[in-house]
Amino acid sequence: MVAAALLASCKSSFTSPYGIRALRVDEPIFPIKAVRLKDSTLRLSFITSPRLRTTDPGIRWVEAAIGPDERSLNDTITFALSYTNTPGSETTVTLVGDAPWDTPSARRSASAVADISVVTSTDHLIFRLPLSYQEAQPMDLTPFVVSRGDSALEIGVQAKRIFLLSDEYLPTSENFRVIISDEKGTVVWRSDAGMNFMQAITSVEPQTPNHIQRYAIVWNGHHTMGETVPPGTYKAELIIPARPRAYMNTVEFAWPPK
Repeated sequence: MVAAALLASCKSSFTSPYGIRALRVDEPIFPIKAVRLKDSTLRLSFITSPRLRTTDPGIRWVEAAIGPDERSLNDTITFALSYTNTPGSETTVTLVGDAPWDTPSARRSASAVADISVVTSTDHLIFRLPLSYQEAQPMDLTPFVVSRGDSALEIGVQAKRIFLLSDEYLPTSENFRVIISDEKGTVVWRSDAGMNFMQAITSVEPQTPNHIQRYAIVWNGHHTMGETVPPGTYKAELIIPARPRAYMNTVEFAWPPK
């Protein structure tokens, strides 16, 4: 049975071409990144949990009907899936999906719309995503925030290497930085406050294309001065302080953990 949260967002139900029940849902199951490559083709990718709240939770197949607009979803692409136990965590398993879109429509398009099909052995879920394009970067950062009980959050990124830069390095022993701000934009906590990092030239991990490195810190909800911050919405800047160019992403979250 599909979980209540998915049923609540269900727009329609029909029989899948795979002979199982198909549900079209309002909410995206996971985000997808579309990157424009130098040859004008696109590469679509995602990083997500490999399990859904369905009778059989294991994702077996992901494909997309895609086109430059919702009236022209004429191309079909299939994602190559890999399951990764990410470094830095003994228990976190992630599902990584990659697919090229290299048709004439892809090369001509300035943006796209995709119907994403996520298939298990018991359910076929479909959600629609508008896609804007990003320029290819050496590394993709996917942020996450995970509750660690009712008094702490694990905040971090999963960094996926796209391509290497020959002159890239970390200038100190600090390999990950988190800066947390409140709704007014005031910084309430930062992981590098008062730290004296060792001067050492090290590489930026991962070094192998398509591999993933997990970076994370645990925050206990305290202000830099040690006091507990009030309930509210906070924003974290997530930074790998590489040279000559740092990598950064952001994520918003609620405090305290729910």
